[in-house]
Parts: sequence; structure tokens; C-alpha cells
Amino acid sequence: MQTASLTPGGASAPEIPLIDVTSDLDEDGLYGVRRLVVTATEVTVSTPTGVPTCRIALSDIAKARHDPLVSGGRMIVTLKNGVIIPVVNYSLAVSEKFSEVARGIEQLSQGEELSIDMHEELKRCPKCDRLLPEKDGPCPVCVNRSKTLWRIFGFLKPYSRATTMLVAGSVCTTALNLIPPYIQKQLVDGFTEKTLGTNGLLQWMALWLGIALAGSGLQIFNGRLMTYLATHISKDLRASTYRAIEYLSMKYFDRKPVGAIASRVTQDTDRVWHFLVDGFPFFITNSLMALGVIGFLFSIDAVLAAAILVPIPFILLISVRYWKPISNMFFKVSQRMARLHMQLNESLSGIRVVKAFVSEDREFKRFDERNKAWQQAAMQADQKWYTAFGMMTFAASLGALINWTVGGMFVLQGRLTLGEFIMVNSLLIMVYGPMQWFAQVNNWFSRAMAGAERIFEVMDMTPESNRELERTLDIRGDVTFDAVRFGYDKSNPVLKNMSFDVKAGEMIGFVGRSGAGKSSTINLICRFYEPDGGRILVDGVPLNEINIANYRSQIGIVLQEPFLFNGTIAENIAYGKPDASLEEIMVAARAANAHDFIVSKPDGYDSIVGERGVQLSGGEKQRISIARAILHNPRILILDEATSSVDVETERQIQEAIGRLVEGRTTFAIAHRLSTLRNADRLIVLERGEIVEMGTHEELMKRRGVFCNLVETQRAVTEIIGVGN
Repeated sequence: MQTASLTPGGASAPEIPLIDVTSDLDEDGLYGVRRLVVTATEVTVSTPTGVPTCRIALSDIAKARHDPLVSGGRMIVTLKNGVIIPVVNYSLAVSEKFSEVARGIEQLSQGEELSIDMHEELKRCPKCDRLLPEKDGPCPVCVNRSKTLWRIFGFLKPYSRATTMLVAGSVCTTALNLIPPYIQKQLVDGFTEKTLGTNGLLQWMALWLGIALAGSGLQIFNGRLMTYLATHISKDLRASTYRAIEYLSMKYFDRKPVGAIASRVTQDTDRVWHFLVDGFPFFITNSLMALGVIGFLFSIDAVLAAAILVPIPFILLISVRYWKPISNMFFKVSQRMARLHMQLNESLSGIRVVKAFVSEDREFKRFDERNKAWQQAAMQADQKWYTAFGMMTFAASLGALINWTVGGMFVLQGRLTLGEFIMVNSLLIMVYGPMQWFAQVNNWFSRAMAGAERIFEVMDMTPESNRELERTLDIRGDVTFDAVRFGYDKSNPVLKNMSFDVKAGEMIGFVGRSGAGKSSTINLICRFYEPDGGRILVDGVPLNEINIANYRSQIGIVLQEPFLFNGTIAENIAYGKPDASLEEIMVAARAANAHDFIVSKPDGYDSIVGERGVQLSGGEKQRISIARAILHNPRILILDEATSSVDVETERQIQEAIGRLVEGRTTFAIAHRLSTLRNADRLIVLERGEIVEMGTHEELMKRRGVFCNLVETQRAVTEIIGVGN
């Protein structure tokens, strides 16, 4: 048992646990339960029987962190005397939880207030204990489908007039469809009793023709109206989903593949649209028809009506029995298709890498595996549905059998006329015919609800904070980091207690080895992420008190990997200022030294750049990206390796443009070649998330410290490469 300065035991009452969690691995890394309890004075790990395996006094702990391992991790604490102690092992399934625990232990050991998020992502449904398709996602078995359906219908509010007209049209259609069987009765009885003459026949035929024309007209009207409503609801659902996705935090995009996110906007909304266009009108029209027919049947003969409707409960029982299993299966089909979309999107986006490493066969194998997984799920779902459909078809056929048996006997007994029997037979078809397809409607409904649940899951997610804040700010450019701490894994901070002040108009260069925290600092300045501790202030105002849209509208950024949209060069430069004139666009392009290569192209500023700017070279894309930032006219400018994709001559031209651009603006720059930061007012040298040096280029070179070593190392590498050439 690991022990460090144990607090003396005694008969005192046990302390209240501040943290109480359970791991799933033992000291040897085998599956087993270990309980970790943190009180105000110590950390204790014990077996299920209560035997301590580790006990450490909080006052002796200097640091605590999550140490990632293969398929899991372990918590490690560093004591103030430098001794490192492994505390507890755990699998990947609970690593996030123990990362937060490590952070909490460190907070308590340093006398800080305990502030951790112990929310665990649900992997199983709390009601039925089934595995969830997605962590914290909806359970396809237990979800309230009626609630989901009503929420979809909530999108009908803007179209209340059209909805009312559709309901009225459906009722009229039902009433008209009940008349032809009555006409058939009159005709058959007239023929058998020889009471119907030519004029009477023609009158009944004229009425039937009028009803047919009216019914066709109503069918066209209802169909067009339903299509109008369905497409508008689908459009609104898709727009709301896309809008919600855009406003989610960067953490969501870090966790979710692009293909899986895109399937919410496309595939899931398409399922809802298909149900609204095909399934819902069928269900409403035929439900009304069934109610009307049943009422009509009982008005003719209650005994016969009761007899021929006996199979209906069996049809409903089959539907209910198979409803949830089929729904779950189609939910699985949806998940498999989302994974297929993700794989397809990833492989096509990286097609150059695939071809460069001759990995076409490997990518096809991955695609084929997911395609087969989808095929298996889809086949099982459809086979289950066809089984249910066959059973329902048999139950429906019993209705006709009963009618011919019981109804035929009633005709022979004179209880029914032949015309009434024919009318009942026609009405029976109108009930049982559609009822056989209610399983198909259930199929559409299940798919639609599975898609809708995933859509509403996105809509219900918490968007980026402070979008609703009313406080706006005309930024001058003063930026302050006050003891900022940040980490993607909370127990392993990338930035540790970082503090510095930047005055408006200063150019600050961030320097350090890969992983030192340069890009993370930039991400916090852009407010893509929130700091875990400390504060970031802009012009003396805490960043989390400013409307995020207002703040970002005054920031310009040039990324290390420039992203261009599939459009013209002019459209990409004007992305941050869509109403910019061509003259303004050209001024920005000249400032970025992009004008000359643009006008040399056949279509000039109207040249199409292709998807992700594939029609342009790396240096051209970077200069377009810089021109875009220049036209945006930001108060704070971010240059994240802005010259990493250009040759030496182009870099010189861009540095000249940047020298003019940064005047009067607060600029933060990360550069691949350290010599390009000579003009920075100050350089901040980072090492393992901490500031180790700060000063001008000349000051840091004279200091002969970390920065000087980086410059000399880079110079030596450049000379070696030069010799090699």
C-alpha cells in the first residue's frame, strides 16, 4: 500500500467525502473495482471489502494528473518531495471522469475551492439499461415518440392556415369515399328487384362521376398542400439543425466526425420529410376512412360489423408487438449509415493522402466493412418488417372470409339484401386494404422518429456561451492573461498559470517547440475554448462578459492551413465583409501581395478556387487568406503560421504587407521561421505551457536562453538542408 505522511488514526468521526468514484481496474491492470475517496485531508483508494491500497495526505500532494495508457489510464500524484505515486488504474471508459478527479485533487491540495465537472456521459439507458447508440444520446427504445411527433408538428405553427385547409380536405375526402359503396348498393338492389330504370341508372352514374371528379380534385389539392407543408417543415428542420450545429462549441466538433454531423442535417431530415409526404397523409386519410366505414357498417348490421372487425385487434396486436423491435432496428440502420457517411467523407477528403500511400485497397476494405455492417442491419430490419407485414396480411384476409361466411348466410336468410352485402364488401376493402399497410407506415414512422430524435438532440445541446449577452465592446486591443490555465484533458493542462499584458497596437510573437501551447493560446484569444482557470480580459473587460459574436467580429485570423470555400477568389476575400466592393477587395489583395497572381489568371478575381481551394497553390491560398483578414479590418489580428506555406520570396512580400497591416492593431503571431518575428514588439517563449522568456528578438538572443537555442537549432537544420541540396 502506497502511503505518504498518513494522518493519525483515531476514534474521530469519518470525514465527509468530497469526491467518491469507482474505477474498473485493479493494481495489476486487470478488471476489478477500486473505490477512490477524497476528503478534506486525504486521498484513499480501497478494495470492495474496504481494504486500503493507497492513502495519501492532501497536504503532501504537489500535483495530480491523468496518465494516458493503451486503452485506459492511471492517476499519478507527485508529492512535494518529488516522489511520484501511481494511485489507481482505470479503463478508457472512465478516463474522462478520473481526469476531472485528478484536477479536483490538485485543487484541494493547493487550498483552492473544489470546482470540477463530474457529469458522466451516459453509455446505457437509465430506464432499460440498453447500450445507447451515442453517449448521452436518446434511447431508441424508451424515447417518447408521441412527444417527438408533437414537437415536429410544432413546426406547423407558421403554416396554420394551410394545416386547417388540409384537415378540412381530408374530412371531405373521407366523406366522398363513403358514397360510391352506397351507390353500388342502390344499383345492385335496383337490378335484383327490377325497380331501377334507365333514367335512374344514368342519374346514379352522373352522381358517381361527379363524386369521382370531386374526389380526384380533392386528392390533388390535398397532395399538393401536404407536399407544401412537408417540404416547408423539412426545410425548417434542416435550417434549425444546421443553425444549432453552427452555434455549438468547438468541443462538440472535436468529438464528432464531420460525416456524422452532416448526416443529421441531410439523412435524418430526409427521413422526416419522407414520413410527412408519404406516411402521415396515408395514416390520417385512412384512419378517418376506417372510423367512417366502421360507423357505416354498424348502421347496416351490428352483428355482421362486429364479426368482420374481429381480426382488427389481432392486426393492432401484431403492430404493437413488432413496433419497438422494428423501430430499434431502423435506429441501428441509421447509426450504421451515419458511420458509412463518416468513412466516405473522411476517405474522399483525404484522397491525396490515400493515393500518395497507395492505400486505395485499405480504404475500400474499411468502407466495405461499414457497408456490410449497414447491409446486415438493414436486412434484419426489413426482414422483421416483412414478417410482421405477412402476418398482418393474413389477419386482414380473415375479414373478407368472415364477411363472405356470415354476410352470405345473412343474404340467404333474407336479413341482408344483395346490395347491402356488396356495399359491406366494398367498405371492408376500404378498411382492411389500408390497414395491411399500416406496418409500412410504422416503418416510415420509426425511421422518421429515429431521425427526429437525433435532430432534436442537437437542437437541445447548449450552444456557445454568451451569445445572448447584450454587452458589446468597441475593441481597442488591450489583452490580459491573468493566471490562465487550460487543457483539453483537464488534469493535464496545456497552459499553466499563464499571465501577460499586451497593449493595443503591439505585435506579440509566440515561440516554442511543438506542443508548447502556442496554438492553444491563440484558440483562447479567439475564444474557441474557455479557460479552465484564471481570466482573459480585453480592454479590461473579462472576455466571458462580452457578446461572443461582437467580439469575434473584431478579430481577423489567418490559419496555418488556409481554408477557402468553393467560389470565386473575390468571394473568398470578401468572406468576412460580403458587401465589400471590388475596389476594396483589390486593395486588400494588393496589401497581401496577391493582386498580381490573381489578375494573371484568365478570369481574374472571378476565378473559381475549387473545393478547399484546390485550384490554387499553397502560397496563393495563404495570400488569399491574408487578404481576407485584411479586408475584415480587425482590431486584433491572429497570424497562426501565416507564412508556413510559401516560398522565401513570397514570404518576404507577405512580411512587407504584414508590416503595414499590423500598424494600429494588436497582433499575435506564430511563425515557423523564427527570423520572421524580428519585427515583433515582444516575443513570448513557451515551454510546456509556461512562459519561460519574454522580450524583443535582440534581448532574447543576448540572453542566450531557450529562444537563442531554438534559433540556433533552426539555423543549423536550415544549413544541413542547404548542404543536402
